[in-house]
Amino acid sequence: MKLHIYEPKSASMIQFVDFWSERYRYKLENLYTDNIGKSLTGSRVIELFIWKNGTPLSDKKDISVRINYIDRLDELKEFTQDFEAGEFLNRFSKGGAIWRIFWLHCFRPDEFPIYDQHVHRAMIFIKSGKVEEIPSNDPKKVIEYINHYLPFYSTFAGLDKRKLDKALWSFGKFIKENNFPMIQ
Repeated sequence: MKLHIYEPKSASMIQFVDFWSERYRYKLENLYTDNIGKSLTGSRVIELFIWKNGTPLSDKKDISVRINYIDRLDELKEFTQDFEAGEFLNRFSKGGAIWRIFWLHCFRPDEFPIYDQHVHRAMIFIKSGKVEEIPSNDPKKVIEYINHYLPFYSTFAGLDKRKLDKALWSFGKFIKENNFPMIQ
């Protein structure tokens, strides 16, 4: 019999990212790795959104992805090298905040991180020691992403961005699924 107790301990940014990214498990990961950072085509966009959704897209979601993103691929050419996240999200204003932010990530994965309920929860816990869920209101999600998550994410500059995404997602998911002692 193996008995364990959980004891939280402080870690450096590198230790945190290494530890939590190793615990990342996602069954459709190949859809992300095979398509991200490559020229966006209709089929790549569909596969990326299937990855984000975690399951095949329903007819309604498939139509939304096609209308709000695939049919508008040419509009991406209008964004110069430097632009603000808010400018992009205002331009692509349909499809729900999380998917619009994911669309921004698909377009510029090295500049704009993924944002969802798990990474939001991880950010809040890391910053304040509190467990807080992502706002339910789409405009508030966009504000949280731009005003809080992007600056928070930038504090991890120099670390592998994909490992960081995995670590924050895994940690945020862990917080949601487990009741554990907090560091005092």
